[in-house]
Amino acid sequence: MPGTLLFTPFAIRDVKLRNRIVVPPMHQYSAVRGFPTDWHLMNAGKFAAGGAGLVVVESTKVERRGCGTLGDLGIWDDAFVEPLQGLVKFIKQQGAIAGIQLGHSGRKARARRPWEGDGPLQRTPEIADWESWTPVAPSAIPHSEKWPVPKALERHEVKNLVEAWAHGARRAREAGFDMLELHAAHGYLVHEFLSERSNQRTDEYGGSESNRMRFIIEIAEAVRAHWPDSKPLFVRLSVEASS
Repeated sequence: MPGTLLFTPFAIRDVKLRNRIVVPPMHQYSAVRGFPTDWHLMNAGKFAAGGAGLVVVESTKVERRGCGTLGDLGIWDDAFVEPLQGLVKFIKQQGAIAGIQLGHSGRKARARRPWEGDGPLQRTPEIADWESWTPVAPSAIPHSEKWPVPKALERHEVKNLVEAWAHGARRAREAGFDMLELHAAHGYLVHEFLSERSNQRTDEYGGSESNRMRFIIEIAEAVRAHWPDSKPLFVRLSVEASS
């Protein structure tokens, strides 16, 4: 294909991609207690071996409450660093750049996997930490009628979550990732703060547009303190253009 740039190298900050083919973060629902499995190695590895320039690991949760399903990846503890290092190492061995998306499911947490039917997960004896896996949100407004009412985050909890993202970025750096994306879309926690429909707070995190943006701005600033300037940092947004 003469003239195409798709297969030409591309640099973002100090990170150099062998081409412009990017594999986006895609949930695999295959983690065990937040840890990656052989499935993750196979899934990310096949794209890296197939020639992609950048492979982005699925939305990886910055705290336990943020897990959308039983199979979500986690990065809320230092114990996750070493297993993620193995994933990064294999991606890089294939010549690709390893990226990761950090997220939190907010009021859409504790859900069934897609093939199990859309909706909240039912409690079973196998889920030992059910009570601590409580869906949270900016305000106590459910995602829909069939979803439970989430716990409205207290102000200090919002501040703690900002730090959770910062430590998630630190662990991603220690694992060897070279690109980081913050998940602020698809109706998950950060998106819930941005939307006036799900955010009815009366403190500095709610009300005006600038206040609703405060959470993601604080997250980005806290993450940058732990993420090298030489490596790119992205934010994934859901944006609807008006006519």
